[in-house]
Amino acid sequence: MDKPEKEPVILNQSQDSKICLNCGFPNRNTDTHCMYCKTSLIEDSGLFNWVRQTYYILRWRWQLKQKRDSLESKTPIYRTFGFFVLGVILSVVGVFVFTSAMSQDSFSSGLIALLLIGYGVVTLKTLFSNK
Repeated sequence: MDKPEKEPVILNQSQDSKICLNCGFPNRNTDTHCMYCKTSLIEDSGLFNWVRQTYYILRWRWQLKQKRDSLESKTPIYRTFGFFVLGVILSVVGVFVFTSAMSQDSFSSGLIALLLIGYGVVTLKTLFSNK
């Protein structure tokens, strides 16, 4: 096998940028904070840095919880109406099947009717209960 004419060259011999460990954005070597996410590029150690990072993590988690709670509390009206209709239909069908099962003395139809009534009541109860 022939020897290659040129030696392979590393494309970027001098690293002129730092990669942010938080977001992966390339920054200049002279930068102390990330240009994208404003995270410190200087690796600090010590109690002050630990307290600062803990504060940012707890604040971030609190903001996520607030956002999730606000999204969960805003149930669309069509979804609420749909659950209400579903609960009423299940309950009415359950009552109808139960009355027909009692007139025919059918044990299995009675059990199915009780399940339908139970699902209807649980659907309505969860719709109107407060968290």
